[in-house]
Amino acid sequence: MYLSQIKLENFRIFHECTVTFLPGLNLIVGENDAGKSALVDAVKMILGTLSNDWTKVDEHDFHNDSDTFGITCILKKLNPTEAAFFLEWLSFDDENDFYLKITLRAKKMANGKPYYTIYAGADEDSGVLQGEAKEKLRVTYLKPLRDAEFELTPKRNSRFSQILDSFHTFQNKHDHPLVDIMKKANEDVISYFATGSDGAVVQNMINNDYLANFSLTHNPLSSRIDISGNRLKSILEKLELRILNKNLNENLGLGSNNLLFIAAEMLLLKKENDYTGLKLALVEEIEAHLHPQSQLNLIEFLEQQSDTLGFQSILTTHSNNLASKVSINKIILCKGGCAYSLHHDYTKLEIGDYEFLRRFLDATKANLFFANGVLMVEGDAENLLLPAIPEILEKPLYKFGVSIVCVSSTALLRYSKIFQRKNDELMGIPIACIADRDIPPKEAGDYTYVLKTGKNAGQTRNLIDRKTEDEYEAEELAAIENKIFDKYTGGDVKVFYTGTWTLEFEIAKSCLRKYLHQAISHAVASDDLEKNLDAPAILALHQQCDAEISGWDSAGDSLDKIAVAIYAPLVRKQASKAVVAQLFAQLIIADKANILLTTLKTDVYLKYIVDAIEYVTSNAKND
Repeated sequence: MYLSQIKLENFRIFHECTVTFLPGLNLIVGENDAGKSALVDAVKMILGTLSNDWTKVDEHDFHNDSDTFGITCILKKLNPTEAAFFLEWLSFDDENDFYLKITLRAKKMANGKPYYTIYAGADEDSGVLQGEAKEKLRVTYLKPLRDAEFELTPKRNSRFSQILDSFHTFQNKHDHPLVDIMKKANEDVISYFATGSDGAVVQNMINNDYLANFSLTHNPLSSRIDISGNRLKSILEKLELRILNKNLNENLGLGSNNLLFIAAEMLLLKKENDYTGLKLALVEEIEAHLHPQSQLNLIEFLEQQSDTLGFQSILTTHSNNLASKVSINKIILCKGGCAYSLHHDYTKLEIGDYEFLRRFLDATKANLFFANGVLMVEGDAENLLLPAIPEILEKPLYKFGVSIVCVSSTALLRYSKIFQRKNDELMGIPIACIADRDIPPKEAGDYTYVLKTGKNAGQTRNLIDRKTEDEYEAEELAAIENKIFDKYTGGDVKVFYTGTWTLEFEIAKSCLRKYLHQAISHAVASDDLEKNLDAPAILALHQQCDAEISGWDSAGDSLDKIAVAIYAPLVRKQASKAVVAQLFAQLIIADKANILLTTLKTDVYLKYIVDAIEYVTSNAKND
């Protein structure tokens, strides 16, 4: 049996939301206040926890001004024993399989105080779920920022004693071997304090020197020192679980104790084979106190072993590492009061896309699951360059919770499909794909240069060996643009592409061209920064670049011709695009005061970049 679906109506951030879970591992991701904890709390509230966490409905659980809220759970894949146990509440789905429906209805009374009732059955008329049936549905819950050391410390109602008390090995409360062991230990303790040993001195002083004088003659008092609580529950409360490793000292950090705590909680999930009931673990912020390697090791175990051990887990995380490790099929993305499963049944990703993303979705790219908006770019140059332009536009991306995700040109489509739903539902996360139209202008085809080094030194080469814009028919150009648009656009995903060639070429035509020319010339002169240029050399280089641009303008050269001349060293691979992007970003940030905001916003060659930035920041919160 596993939790297949939960439906929320007017519960906290959720107005109306249905979430589907998989039998094994489920990972809930999303920004702060997106509803991750609300989902977990809803499961806790309706099913209860094995640690008997106190559940209280208050006014904050009601969405906006609602007077009622509802939580509905669907549990599927009941085995024959489970089906027999819950028989009076079972229903049949379209495939004629058993399912169990549990419904919680909460309502505010006339005095404003809320109450709730839990029902079972498809029509909610089968009665209130209570007693042993409700006990069979309780889940294991690990709260966020848990104090593992405190939870494992011996004390009354310690979490470790609760775990052991629920484990099948300790169900024989009155005739358990531990009770006999403790009785024998207690007899030895009593003997130590009662006979002629050193302990007898203590007990005799208490009885003869003090109690005998304190108590009344007709009611003399006497004492005995023994081990308190010989019932099994009391014995379990005296037990301590700790790491035993000769390579580690006993003063362990939070991370090791957290792993130990999770291992203890796993006891509640690995029950006997004939166990009748739900085996579900809820873990909030599973990465708490764990370094990245331990996070990955833990999630790998849970993902691989959940089927083998026969339990279901629903985890929340803020960790890019974990989000990149788990199959996208198993991720649930919370955003704006909704929860979206990224399973193949709901996205436009193909099966091959899932396999590709499992191999190449790393921690740097996985931050897209936690962003208010995403700029998807095709290379490292755009990744380094683009953050500088929003700074000039007074819209720094980090202030709006917008992430830049760098993917290869062939992967742009795959990543964009993560946010495209089969039912064309909008997720509320603006995704801007920055793409190159990749058609060189006529001037690029006319540009030639002379090789200066190598065995072919002195020979003339064409800058490009490909079709230029003037060689295309109008219909061909329109078809290319339509293909780019249709390829990436869908749902919250929009594409923004260059007017002609590449991002760097568009900048070379824009009001920022002098900074790009300086950056390229600097990168070429310093041999990709392997040689350091001193400040006077850099200043002289920049002045030379400005003079060249003035000369081209005076000669009446077209913008395309000038841009080709500026861009040519990158095409010839005389400098690294990433290095140039880094230098360009530094230059425009340093000279921000001299760049007119209105000029930048109205520059036709930067319009697609400005529009993309406006799009991803328009709906995002400015934090």
